[in-house]
Amino acid sequence: MAALQRAVSESRTPGAVAYVGKGNDSIFHEACGARQLVPKSLPAEKDTIYDLASLTKVVGTTTSVLLLHDDGLIDLDAPVSTYLPIPAFGKFTVRHCLTHTSGLVAGRPYYKECSSLNEMLQRYSALELEAPPGTRRKYSDVGFMILGKVVELTARDSLDAFCKKRIFGPLEMKCTAFNPPKEWAARCAATEKCAWRKKVIVGEVHDENAYAVGGVSGHAGLFSTAEDLALFCRGLLSGKLLSEKTVSEMTRLGQLPFYPWQGLGWKLDPWGCGSEGFLPARTAIGHTGWTGTSIWMDSRSGVFVVLLSNTCHPTRETRDTSALRRVFSEGVAQSLFPDQSNVHTGLDRLLWEGFEPVRGKKIALLTNRAAVDQLGRQILDVLALSPSVKLSMIYSPEHGFNAKAEAGETVKSEKATVCRGLTNCAVPIISLYGEQKKPSNKELSTIDLFVVDLPDVGSRYYTYMSTMRDCLVACAEANKAVLILDRPNPIGGEILEGPIATQTGSATCCAPIPVRHGMTMGELALFFARFVKPRQTVKAVLKDKKLALSISELDAWPRKLLFTQCELPWEPPSPNMPTPETALLYVGMCLFEGTNLNEGRGTDTPFHIIGAPWLDAEAVVTEIAAEDRAGSSLEAARYTPRSIPGKATSPQYCDESCNGIRIKVDEPLQMRAFRLATALIIAIRRRHPDRLQLTKGLDTLAGGPEFRQQIEANLSAADIIASHTPALDKFSKERPLRYGVPPEPRTH
Repeated sequence: MAALQRAVSESRTPGAVAYVGKGNDSIFHEACGARQLVPKSLPAEKDTIYDLASLTKVVGTTTSVLLLHDDGLIDLDAPVSTYLPIPAFGKFTVRHCLTHTSGLVAGRPYYKECSSLNEMLQRYSALELEAPPGTRRKYSDVGFMILGKVVELTARDSLDAFCKKRIFGPLEMKCTAFNPPKEWAARCAATEKCAWRKKVIVGEVHDENAYAVGGVSGHAGLFSTAEDLALFCRGLLSGKLLSEKTVSEMTRLGQLPFYPWQGLGWKLDPWGCGSEGFLPARTAIGHTGWTGTSIWMDSRSGVFVVLLSNTCHPTRETRDTSALRRVFSEGVAQSLFPDQSNVHTGLDRLLWEGFEPVRGKKIALLTNRAAVDQLGRQILDVLALSPSVKLSMIYSPEHGFNAKAEAGETVKSEKATVCRGLTNCAVPIISLYGEQKKPSNKELSTIDLFVVDLPDVGSRYYTYMSTMRDCLVACAEANKAVLILDRPNPIGGEILEGPIATQTGSATCCAPIPVRHGMTMGELALFFARFVKPRQTVKAVLKDKKLALSISELDAWPRKLLFTQCELPWEPPSPNMPTPETALLYVGMCLFEGTNLNEGRGTDTPFHIIGAPWLDAEAVVTEIAAEDRAGSSLEAARYTPRSIPGKATSPQYCDESCNGIRIKVDEPLQMRAFRLATALIIAIRRRHPDRLQLTKGLDTLAGGPEFRQQIEANLSAADIIASHTPALDKFSKERPLRYGVPPEPRTH
């Protein structure tokens, strides 16, 4: 109830009724505020009837079209003129109307001139299409006005009668109808004081075009209660209405390559930053209505949310429907989906925004093939969806553009084939992991914008942030703007581990940050541009030059979430990073590259196992305290590292049988890989004081000699980790966070 009250208060809406359910269970059904303010105040009640506005499109019209499709009477890919004999409507299909890609205008105020739907449709048929069908999505009332007529002509029945017979009646939705009877008026929520009708609208459709044609139209006109719509959600989710095949087609993500969030009628995979409300699930579908109504439901969990309001009452001037939906959706998400979210990346946002930040600009791109959108499409394929994007050159980091080169291997420049319109073009790929370390002024002089989309793994050792840093310096020197297409930190944004680096001269330790730094690449760019120690920042290198930096932000990423909770595809960003779990272990197990143990390279599970021929693995395992291996379990295992070209040609102890310790991640959120690695190094040193070697490479990875010196001073893992805490707490408060601030520093 608190979330609903807060939503009503913050949005300044008169009131609202909400229904939250899961399967056949009712979780929440309450009313808050008023259903009418003028001419007199009346309370909102659980059975208040609301004007659904555009929810008519999905509850009534889409369902009706798909019922007739299941009956074999409507072919979704047939021209509309097959069912509605207006020749101009032969240019687009039923599917085009359902997906808002018909090219039709959004709508016109024909209510001032027309009194019938047929007359309006004739007017619309005389207009030129705004775009070729199937090439652009533009939300359109007109397409659904047409579909409503298609239903009537195909079913040989009125739209309201068909809906009652095939939808509302079977589902026992007794308070749902077009043109609600007069006896319902006392329960109806008021909408706007209409200048055209010169009265506060109660019990008749607010939409002027729908009212002008008699209150029954495919785009608006339905009235209902939250309880009735809960029956509808249950019916749709349980398969009572439509065939499984049709529901699957209706809800399939990606059926519009240039706008994958549009299904048949329904909106898919909602954006948390949008104005329509959301459920944080990739399998959620929903829709909204202008009067202040919305439905979201998730086929996987069975959760559905109905939110009905009249934000336009008594006037649209003070409405804030976006705040109403957002605040209530956030409350539902925190309660029912605490450990997951349908995160959208900066690349997804670029597509969602119609490529606006890069449209018409010559761009350079720092990336590799692991940069994919939520559907798994590589960035070059996504950019090819817009003919206005002019990709001039590509820069690649360590491991190369294809992310196939071994760690430390020099990468040569090459060319990529990029689709531009109907032709393929060769674009140079300039390696920044060879002789050249950053873009040249000559190269940058040919572009308008430098774009970065590099999937990082969340550890300071990973060289991609160093390459980005060098590119930021070059862009500021050349006065070129930078756009970061951000991605979630795959190991979360709250937990910090390891010492703050004091020596930062290498690609594997380029910044005074912890090993597990808890920042996205966008936040790292902000850190490089303006963080606290001037002599160690990009700003200092640039002196008086300024970096024009913008970020295409993540959507719906709570900082606590790991990659596996984000519902995104994982594409290995480098050969030895096959899974998100590997990235979590890498925080600690990479330290073994600074010792004379094998760190799992030369196996199918790098960083999941460490070992050496001389290691007494079983004895070491028994010495690791429970608090040092929290979230994980250890077991002794024999293995033999092999040469794997492209991953590890010459791994430590190649072709030698090793006694190993295999690390299994049992509880990823509790796993602290740096602490575990510290405990393992200490135990191995205690067991093998004459065999274990701590090399200079360990100092580089640890950000200075202090970590090694603590081990050599025989400090415990707990004491070493505790020594990091004050600096980590300070860093946690000072780092530039773009996605919300953790409630308190979380360090171990």
